[in-house]
Amino acid sequence: MTTTAIRADVFLRELALAIARNQVGANVPVHEVLAAEGITQQEYDAIKKNPTFEGYVAAYVKELTETGFSFAAKSRVLAEALLPDVYHMIKDPDVPAAVRLKAVENIVEWGDLKPKKTIEAGGGPGYSITINIPGVLPTTVGSRTQAADVVEVPTIELPSAPPKKQSTILLDEPESYEYAGDDVYL
Repeated sequence: MTTTAIRADVFLRELALAIARNQVGANVPVHEVLAAEGITQQEYDAIKKNPTFEGYVAAYVKELTETGFSFAAKSRVLAEALLPDVYHMIKDPDVPAAVRLKAVENIVEWGDLKPKKTIEAGGGPGYSITINIPGVLPTTVGSRTQAADVVEVPTIELPSAPPKKQSTILLDEPESYEYAGDDVYL
């Protein structure tokens, strides 16, 4: 395949995926998808007759439907659309407290704002690593087995890093000089 043919195939696949995602998800008017993809209606009318394109769309629709994308995408769209209603429910004192609490919990979950659970090191069952060093006899102290001899390990010292040099570039501008655009701090 030539580079042009490869690019054309990649374009067809990307457009087919966008069309398929729209079909199983948001289902917005096609002209909105086309605008997002940067093609005109006339170009799309010619492309959608292409059997390869039709095959790509069908395959993507099948895959997205089988993996649950359709339901998940529609649920995301619906949740986004209903978010203002949920907000008003939370703020309305006439709505029962249990319903308002559940609405807050749902927003926290949808926003992925729940604190992440941490795993405590130490206390429970886990892995144990035993290193046997030839010539060292283990001894038991309490419930732990320790080496009777101390093995000398050579220590390597690394030289300290040289101090950083300060830049010698000076910008000679008047105090009233204004730069174009937003200030960016890195």
